[in-house]
Amino acid sequence: MELHLAAPRSFKQEIVSIRRRIGGNKLKLDRGSRLKCKADFSAEDLMNKNKAINKRFEHFGWKSDWKLDDNYIGRLMKGGLLFQQNFLVRSYELGPDCKMSIGALVNLLQESSLNHLKSTGVMVEGFGSTPEMIRRSLIWVVCRLHIVVDAYPSWGDVVQVETWACASGRNGVRRDWLIRDYNTCKTLLRASSGYVMMNKETRKLSKFIEKTREEVKVILMDYCDPIIEEDDTELRDLDFQAANYVGTSLSSAPDSIVETHKLRAIRVEFRKECEKKSLLQSLGALASETDDGVLELDHTLCLVENGSQILRARTVWMPRN
Repeated sequence: MELHLAAPRSFKQEIVSIRRRIGGNKLKLDRGSRLKCKADFSAEDLMNKNKAINKRFEHFGWKSDWKLDDNYIGRLMKGGLLFQQNFLVRSYELGPDCKMSIGALVNLLQESSLNHLKSTGVMVEGFGSTPEMIRRSLIWVVCRLHIVVDAYPSWGDVVQVETWACASGRNGVRRDWLIRDYNTCKTLLRASSGYVMMNKETRKLSKFIEKTREEVKVILMDYCDPIIEEDDTELRDLDFQAANYVGTSLSSAPDSIVETHKLRAIRVEFRKECEKKSLLQSLGALASETDDGVLELDHTLCLVENGSQILRARTVWMPRN
């Protein structure tokens, strides 16, 4: 099927066409009226051409078979206690090795957890804030995040994220994630984190007040085994503040290691807040190396002005081969 588009007619040709349509009488139009007539008839002609093209597609039985899968929007399971959502790996989420970057994977954790709160109606404003939290100027702070990556997805892969939460102690909430390859069901990533509340005005941690506990109980399991068993190493209780700090802390890893190894696990301890205009310095050092080439690095992010430690982290790197 060939489609031919006519060349645009000049203003004089347009006037001749109008005269023919109204019986050949000579028109006496000012400049503004001429432009209006030209625009009106040009728009009408364009609409008619579009209708003709659409009729041709209908004649040949062409029809779009694309539809939005509910799994990409996300769905609640087990009475709202479990949230499941699929994500398509985009090209801009890839790292230098053409695999999804760790920063992009952390963004999926944040996105799915917020969508869980939103789907159940718990979140009414901001990043998961409930009505009582808004009234008391409280916000959620992520603490104690541990990520273990078994494999990295590639461009065009569909990953399935499952997340759930349960109470953790008297003042905290633990949230776990499991990311699989949608087609093979292979586990790609496991993550576990902790949440506490902080007053955004005083910047001090707050107790888990009972009214807020009632608001979020619809998504909290009574108990669930952690998806990652914490070991007895020095960094077992390290905390994590936000996804943005992952890339910043990893920037201190030498290029020679990044090119020959891939990130296997990361644990970060957030120690102090920094302002938007703060100048930071990222430092890294080799902590240990095994006979099979597994490396552990220590990372520190500090304020340049006084050397105050913003965070410290430990990463585990596996050989790419």
